[in-house]
Amino acid sequence: MPILRPFRALRYDTKVAGDIRDLVAPPYDIIYDEWRDRLYDRNPYNIIRLIKTRDEPEEGEVPDKYRRAAGYISSWMGKGVLRREDAPAFYIRSETFELEGETRTRYGFVGLVRLEEFGRGIYPHERTLSGPKIDRLNLVKATRTNLSQVFGIYRDPGQEIQELVRKVSSGAPEVSFRDEQDILRKMWILHDPETIYRIQERMRDRAIIIADGHHRYETALAYREFMAPVREKADEPFDYMSMYFSSVDDSGMTILPTHRKAGDMPSFSREIFLEKLSTDFEVKFPERVSIPEMLKLMKKNSAATGVIGFYTGGEFGIARLKHPTVPKELDVEILHCKIIEKILNITREDIAAGKRLHFSQSPDHAIDDVNRRKDQIAFFLNPIRPEEMFPRVLNGNRMPQKSTYFYPKTLSGLVMYRIDRESLE
Repeated sequence: MPILRPFRALRYDTKVAGDIRDLVAPPYDIIYDEWRDRLYDRNPYNIIRLIKTRDEPEEGEVPDKYRRAAGYISSWMGKGVLRREDAPAFYIRSETFELEGETRTRYGFVGLVRLEEFGRGIYPHERTLSGPKIDRLNLVKATRTNLSQVFGIYRDPGQEIQELVRKVSSGAPEVSFRDEQDILRKMWILHDPETIYRIQERMRDRAIIIADGHHRYETALAYREFMAPVREKADEPFDYMSMYFSSVDDSGMTILPTHRKAGDMPSFSREIFLEKLSTDFEVKFPERVSIPEMLKLMKKNSAATGVIGFYTGGEFGIARLKHPTVPKELDVEILHCKIIEKILNITREDIAAGKRLHFSQSPDHAIDDVNRRKDQIAFFLNPIRPEEMFPRVLNGNRMPQKSTYFYPKTLSGLVMYRIDRESLE
């Protein structure tokens, strides 16, 4: 039973800090070093200095980027660059974007959620790695702030919650700008106690699946444990974290696949691979098709059986599982279990270590890497449908890493949660 509450967010005062579009950033885990440098140069108060601080020369044997981030946030609050909202609120957000020639708008809201162990109203959907969790925990310990939101999804087929959210968004937004990807981002601040209460009550019977931010949620659980010795009340600020909530039944919800490419396999043989593949799959090779055409062909009958696209030896192939289970397994699970692990002998340990198997949002880039012999084979997936994901995840099953790509990503810098009593009152 998820327990939500409004809070007094820490936000940029653009009169002091500058244009909001120069202050925000994507989630830390998709920002490569060159992108980070561009964000550093964009504005001296850009949130990149908090979420992905550069290692810089300083006194001492070990550069303490976490202490530096804490110094930034303390200084910015002192200067009025960051200010706390006057009263607790939910923060309604929308993202309007173009995809495949269609304009879509996704709606959601930011609030606090009381932390629960997985399986008690909140569920992870992907496996995670330990390294990022250690990094994020050190950052939270230093800054005592949720600098970004976890992205949580829930079912709302009757649109009860989304209608409340959309009603708030019918007014003039507090924030409106286009980001560097030309996505129109808007935000409204909801203070009305009655509407907040109605959202809270309707969310109590919704299971929440973490779409993005598994490491951040697990970090919040670890931080709660770290703070246990100083607990004074049953309801402490560190019992909560900030989360962005959006319904998978919203018309703007967009789940894209993450494709795979495999290389560094000295014994790989296209002929042997196809021979082994034909044991469990019906394999066809569409002639003279473009990438969009192949992806369209992959969708045929994809609700009934597993469908995997692949590219190797300069040729596209489509593999359809001969004997699917009922209900069918997810395509990404079929790919990993029956092809990546069983045929290519790439282990989960290899994948966790970043060896032999890599991920790509762009099928074009995956194909280019195979053509340049950086990799030996590329695999393509259909998007996962919410109706096939929710039952599996709620039964405690975690999917392989990077099984989904919820587009667009939520931005860091619009709303922050200072983990103290003042944020709750």
